Amino acid sequence: MKKGSIALVKGKIITMEPNGPEASAILVEDGIITLLGDDQTVTTQATEKGIEIINLAGRCAVPGLHDCHVHVMGTGIGATGVDLYDAGNIRGVLDLIRQAAQDQPDGWIYGTRLDESRLEEKRAPTATEIDTVMPNRGVFLVDRGLHYTQLNTKAFQEIGFQDEDGILWDVSGRPTGRVHGEANGVAKTYYNDKMSDEQRIAAIQYVSNLAISKGVTTIHAMEGGALFSDADIPVFNQLQAELPLDILMYWDTPDLSVIEEAGYPRMGTDILLDGSIGSRTAAFDTPYADDPNTCGILYFKQEDVNHLVESALEKGLQSGFHAIGQCGIRMALDALEYALEKNPVADHRYRIEHFGFPDDRDILRAKRLGAVISTQPSFSYLRGGPGSVYNIRTGDEREQQAYSLRRYTDAGLVLCGGSDSSVTPIDPILGIHAAVNPPYPQNALTPQEALAMFTTNAAYAAFEEDSKGSLKSGKLGDITILSDNPLSVSPKSIGDIQVEATIVRGTVVYNKSLQQ
Repeated sequence: MKKGSIALVKGKIITMEPNGPEASAILVEDGIITLLGDDQTVTTQATEKGIEIINLAGRCAVPGLHDCHVHVMGTGIGATGVDLYDAGNIRGVLDLIRQAAQDQPDGWIYGTRLDESRLEEKRAPTATEIDTVMPNRGVFLVDRGLHYTQLNTKAFQEIGFQDEDGILWDVSGRPTGRVHGEANGVAKTYYNDKMSDEQRIAAIQYVSNLAISKGVTTIHAMEGGALFSDADIPVFNQLQAELPLDILMYWDTPDLSVIEEAGYPRMGTDILLDGSIGSRTAAFDTPYADDPNTCGILYFKQEDVNHLVESALEKGLQSGFHAIGQCGIRMALDALEYALEKNPVADHRYRIEHFGFPDDRDILRAKRLGAVISTQPSFSYLRGGPGSVYNIRTGDEREQQAYSLRRYTDAGLVLCGGSDSSVTPIDPILGIHAAVNPPYPQNALTPQEALAMFTTNAAYAAFEEDSKGSLKSGKLGDITILSDNPLSVSPKSIGDIQVEATIVRGTVVYNKSLQQ
């Protein structure tokens, strides 16, 4: 049988093409789709050419799914760390650290998914508290949202901070071990730079295999920069040809010269303008509902963001930023508006990652300026709703309008979907389900609109719509096989759909149940 060539027959093919939206069979030759049509025609051509024929037996095939926001290295390394998500309280966190030290007798203890909103005390343990169980080895605990790191005293001292912004001190002037913003970047770079290339390779391979098991054929990887390590980038380049899916690099550095030197057509679009809801660092005009002393944090000056976007447009680079709160979103759009006045590029596809709490004016402004919204439906699905952390932090009125994909779509914005893994899982089916079934029904998308977020719109967001995002002759043979049709099952049961197989360029890279 020819590698990269395959025929799928007797299925429900959802093409995501307006002309010819459905078929029962598809033929891929040498990685490229050559025919969509009826079973007999595709079977005849495949037989004549010696191409393997797979009977879908009524299963649904959709364009290969994309995850438009993944921290690949963070997800992979995090999978080897101590999962703190279900610790329950500070004592539970300390017990997990103690157990990890017994299982791992050397080196630092690395904890992931620390979520203070789920802890009984509603705060993270301090350095002093961690020192009671681990005084002589570094402890490095990563916030679930990646926006702060909690250290013990040993780790804090070894990192060697130099009065960076973002170090929290107690009333006696001692460091609490909690660092965010600039100091968080210093801590993460210090830790990540110590990793070996073997660890990096293992992390990338782990996430690649996880992603294809979830039907993903393309990842938009938010890597390097302040939250990770620039040393990761060459390892991605080294591995790409060996991986079972495409990883598009979004290098989160404001240094455009290194991006140009590497030959990337885009800068990373997850450079943080503000923070997250869970850590109360997403930036708002008014205080948090559960802490009147803070409105969040902006990490950049407007002038600096303006000039960075202006430079990116001049160099022909796609650009964008992380922005969750209304002030972060306003900063991102102000910068784009400034840059477009200087250099009116027609098709820039400037991305705003998250776009969680925009005001009505900025929804319309984002459309007018041509911004693409890269958002995560599972954020509000998993963390929103009455009594949720989003609700407690931001209050009823703000929270009910958060991540309002319906408002965004009705305004004409292009939405692409992702996970922000490891913040939420790599799982486009979960993302589609979440977009259709949000905590507040007025924010819901249709199944067709939700599927587009992870297919056609996702390809558009990366300038790949000519080769990916829909099933059409001449495009890449990237196909995800599902147990059921997400456009026809009950909307409430979309999340129950299983990934049966994943095909990249005509090669089956993941197979759960297809008979070959």
